[in-house]
Amino acid sequence: MKPITKSQMDSQQKTLKILLVFSRLNDFKHEIYDGFMDKIGGLATVDLYIHQFSTQNAYHFEKVIKDKLSQYDYFAFMLHANHPNEDFLKTVNSIPKDKLLLLEKRNEFIKGKYACVYQDFEQDIYEALQKAKELILKYNTLNCIVQEHYANADYVSEGLSRFAKENNLKCNVYNEVMEETIRPKEAYLILSERYLAEALGYCKNKKMNIGEDVGIVSYNETPIKEVLSGGITVVSTDHFQLGKNAADLILSGKKEHIRNSFLFIQRNSL
Repeated sequence: MKPITKSQMDSQQKTLKILLVFSRLNDFKHEIYDGFMDKIGGLATVDLYIHQFSTQNAYHFEKVIKDKLSQYDYFAFMLHANHPNEDFLKTVNSIPKDKLLLLEKRNEFIKGKYACVYQDFEQDIYEALQKAKELILKYNTLNCIVQEHYANADYVSEGLSRFAKENNLKCNVYNEVMEETIRPKEAYLILSERYLAEALGYCKNKKMNIGEDVGIVSYNETPIKEVLSGGITVVSTDHFQLGKNAADLILSGKKEHIRNSFLFIQRNSL
């Protein structure tokens, strides 16, 4: 598809329609949506559709997309799971590729040339830890605390393990927070908001100073982390920019795969 010219934008202002499909809404999805709408401006009508990608919903999902196929110019999907049900993939593959945009993650089962803004979870975390290397090396162990069913846990832990090995750090991966796993002289990359709260609680109970006795790095930026416990260090994709990049691909007509920017935000907890 050719790039949209200024005159075409003017003529399509009321007709270009985009369906944005998320599995759920949270703070990060809101940031993506806000970035998307900021870039799109008044150049398109954007409808947001929330759909749970479970096996039981596959038939309903197929019916919804088929019914809407002629109604929208673009379908932008965030396929959250590592291995979405093959019925979902079959439905997504049935969409003409010049109408398809994938957000956050590439999928090898989606065939053809389509637009995508993605995170490289393993490389992103590795490069972010490299930026924090001087701070992390104050500690003797680097731990990852990740919920068991987190979709990208394997990629994140691989990036963390690679960094730890190169820098002669001990490395552990935990699927829950327990009092005995929060130890002095160790640093923690925590991927869950709930686990972050629990870890901070154990640090308080043990009278350990965050950023001195123990290092804390949280995954994904939210406004509360700027002020929580004097400031929580964060590694995070730029969700707002992800949304802007996605909108830019639609407006330009490009069928490229763009790796989204990843941030290391230094605060007092490391």
